Amino acid sequence: MTSINYNIIREKWLEIENILKKDVSGYDMFKDVYVICIARDDGEIIRGFKFDKELVNRIVNNWKSNKYRYEYNSFETKRGIFKVRIYSIILYYLFKSIEKPDFLSLTICRDFKGRTNEITQSLKYFLETLLKIKMGRPLYQRLAPNSHAHIYANMMRRDNKNLLSTYVNISLEDIEKFLKKNKVHQGVIDR
Repeated sequence: MTSINYNIIREKWLEIENILKKDVSGYDMFKDVYVICIARDDGEIIRGFKFDKELVNRIVNNWKSNKYRYEYNSFETKRGIFKVRIYSIILYYLFKSIEKPDFLSLTICRDFKGRTNEITQSLKYFLETLLKIKMGRPLYQRLAPNSHAHIYANMMRRDNKNLLSTYVNISLEDIEKFLKKNKVHQGVIDR
């Protein structure tokens, strides 16, 4: 008779159950209508955030005014680091808005070429350290056109009246908690 380890079966089931995919829709976070979306394969979890022009202008103006820990620079390398940080902050709030899984397996669309290490490190901080969600190593690849993350990211980008119920409200203040110079990031405690 074979002995069955139910803990391993449960872990694998949780891993399969909580495979979330992440996609964006839009060309550039600072220039275009831009959406970040997470979705579970079965469509049971779908959350997204759409950047509006006013929010982007305020973030960029505050960045240019040296209000953030990240020095403003018009070169794409510095802009890329700053975009990855904002991207990761938005993902933090999207994952914070769902029921906390025991384990998370992520498939992430390659939105920022050459930035996978920075994204992985940021997600480890936000998901594992702050939200206490165990996370496997993210898989970076192009998502299938029929994935829920891809479909909903495109739908949200085209949703001019914000009628979808999948949006998560994230304010400038929420984002700036992780950008401002005078913050200690142990659960975001003010100095």
